Amino acid sequence: MKKLLVPLAVLLLLALAVPSAFAEVELGMSWTPVPGGQSSAAGAVDSITGFHVAYSWGILYGSWEALAMPAGMISNMTGYWDQVNNVYVDGPYAPGFLNLFDVGLRIILQPLVIYTELGTNFIKVYRDLSGGGSFGANLRLGAGLRFGFWGFSLSGTAVFSSFPQMVDTLKGLGAASTRDQAVKAIGQSLVPSLNLTFYF
Repeated sequence: MKKLLVPLAVLLLLALAVPSAFAEVELGMSWTPVPGGQSSAAGAVDSITGFHVAYSWGILYGSWEALAMPAGMISNMTGYWDQVNNVYVDGPYAPGFLNLFDVGLRIILQPLVIYTELGTNFIKVYRDLSGGGSFGANLRLGAGLRFGFWGFSLSGTAVFSSFPQMVDTLKGLGAASTRDQAVKAIGQSLVPSLNLTFYF
């Protein structure tokens, strides 16, 4: 994982350091439906609000998404099976943010915008000072329309628990014998989002 992150971080820093007529900053918000809703103290949660910051340089693209997750979903996403005691341990029941850090390519064929990214994710739980948690992996595909300084898009984000799991799934696309299974795995984990973006 570290071998992949270091070159990507260097590439992003170089893009930030070099001023260019092709450089652009994005700010936006997203809406993600929750299948079946998630119960919380305030009732059922049918959608998740997200915050978006991105930087592009030519076709190179880097973004940070922060999704405001309800307590029930954080508990489910951070729970784990304790193999020593042979029992399932629920995660903390508190709201938090699912942070997605991605890099990739973005192509604009006015007004069409198409992008693909991969990266890592991390969950930050509200008032959790333990510093626990682990990094997972993301794969995102999106397309939308741009109208001057604003636009909207529909994206699908597949979240994997680890980089090896994502790499194995992507390798599966290359072989005819495992292609259907890999496509199914990506499709089952693909979460759709509607994004509103402002360009600067």
